[in-house]
Amino acid sequence: MKGSHNRIDDGSSPEETHGSGSGGGSCQRIRRELEEAREEIAHLKRTLHRVQQIARLGYWRLSLKSNELYWSAVIYDIFGVDPKTFTPSLQAFKAMVYPEDIESIESAIVRAQQQGQHDMEHRIIRPDGEIRWVHELADYMPEGDDQILIGTVRDITEQKRLELRLRQLSRTDELTGLFNRRYFMQRLLQELARYRRYGRPTSVVLFDFDHFKRINDTHGHPAGDQVLVNVSKLLRERLRTNDIPARLGGEEFALLLPETDLEEAVGVAEKVRQMVLEQEFTSEEGHRFEASITCGVSAFHGTEETVEAILHRADQNLYQGKRTGRNRVIADEWNS
Repeated sequence: MKGSHNRIDDGSSPEETHGSGSGGGSCQRIRRELEEAREEIAHLKRTLHRVQQIARLGYWRLSLKSNELYWSAVIYDIFGVDPKTFTPSLQAFKAMVYPEDIESIESAIVRAQQQGQHDMEHRIIRPDGEIRWVHELADYMPEGDDQILIGTVRDITEQKRLELRLRQLSRTDELTGLFNRRYFMQRLLQELARYRRYGRPTSVVLFDFDHFKRINDTHGHPAGDQVLVNVSKLLRERLRTNDIPARLGGEEFALLLPETDLEEAVGVAEKVRQMVLEQEFTSEEGHRFEASITCGVSAFHGTEETVEAILHRADQNLYQGKRTGRNRVIADEWNS
């Protein structure tokens, strides 16, 4: 019986004592695993938030039934609003969309319901008045009697600015800022197509500077560049908004004049010629000098007209002006 005096009898069986210890350890392990899981989830949330900030990418969830809208933190930053004072909703979102893009937004929501997703770019107006571009991707997810759109928003403003700059570089002359030969030819082809379809008058003026080499040799190439830049600026300021002034290369320029017959085009060319003649230029050494141009004018004529033909006639008129004394305007004879 000696052994019985060494055991404390707490009223529980050996099996119950062993089970209680095992249960306590199991609970502690589960609590520890849950805590580790919470820490891992918190870490993942911080990482996701950081990734969204780096990528300027936000997440949103919209109920089409209730119009309730959830935004992740990055979207508030993209839209320039304070999450403490701004409550997202479909109506509030649309109020910040650029007015010309509202119709596209409405169509995108309908398209998502029909096709299951939408992918679009649009502009927003932030409270400070800044206009920014965003790219949205969304999936449509019916949930019971609710209709849910889940999507992302990415700020693509800098990308759009770069695209615009690349487009400008692809169609403009670097020195003067006028359109380049490539863009001029594209627009000339478009106007020819319009002329053939509707018979609307269109004219072309070709001009170049008289004795331009003499300007460069006498006053230096910077002075020559100044002439080209200053005259180009005047063309942009004084021509109609639908006219297309272009630098074809060197000192050779062209004007594409839609909705302009030959007589009107001669008037435009004469105006430009006089405008150049009235300008006074100054070299780097302070010497003042003037410049002049000679213009050749032509217009679309007949249903068989071609781009090559109108340019050839304008070019021939230009060189006739050169041969007969320069600083003048020469036009087609067929309509004189």
